[in-house]
Amino acid sequence: MQKEPTAEEKQHARAFDLANGHGIRSVRRLPGNIGYVDLAYFSPDLDAGTAIAAAMQLVGGTDALIVDLRRNGGGSGETATALLSYFFEELTQLSSIVERKNGQSLERQKWTMPYVAGPRYLGKPVFVLTSRRTHSAAEQCAYDLKNTHRATIVGERSAGDANSSTGEIALGYGFSALIPNGQTRSPVTHTSWEGTGVKPDVVTIATDALVAAYKLALKDAAPSVESEELTKERQLALQDPQAALAEEINGFQKN
Repeated sequence: MQKEPTAEEKQHARAFDLANGHGIRSVRRLPGNIGYVDLAYFSPDLDAGTAIAAAMQLVGGTDALIVDLRRNGGGSGETATALLSYFFEELTQLSSIVERKNGQSLERQKWTMPYVAGPRYLGKPVFVLTSRRTHSAAEQCAYDLKNTHRATIVGERSAGDANSSTGEIALGYGFSALIPNGQTRSPVTHTSWEGTGVKPDVVTIATDALVAAYKLALKDAAPSVESEELTKERQLALQDPQAALAEEINGFQKN
């Protein structure tokens, strides 16, 4: 039988989520008007959608977006789907979960949401950073965005954890286990990333992925507004993207 979390465990999980920004490690605007969202995990908390909406609101006016999943261990598939929904205007099937129950094969389709609480991010370049530490629901994001040609994946091949589990199974004597009982299937590839990982479009070591994606974003993004200040800012960032990122992190900008 599936192990039900205690009230104390639920309270601790809620407190953990609040202390960790519902998995959102960082949201910022990089020089050159490039958005950046760093996600540690996909929170199962009821307020996770509100947190994602706030993040997307902050980067809504940027000309390109970098989603950093290099250190994302996965989490809630529903929250991952909520994030994916911001990148599609029309309802889009992302994947299916195929399970075996009572000798029958059952399919649960996953579609983008018809409504999101923040502004959708449409018609602008999106780059997703991955590494060998990118697992499960984070891989789902990268895989679905790659297959729908909605994002460019930059970095390393991901971990390769696609098969899903309904939850923790109590084995008795204080032991429990997570046993996969569902297979993820893409309507585009008719398979998944299980065991193979998500292959990046631009291959680079994880530590170099942000700079690589930032260079591409600066080159590919079309300015949304005419501004001498923004044009100069982008030109300086293009001259030395690594320095621009370092200055952003340290809180200093070239004038």
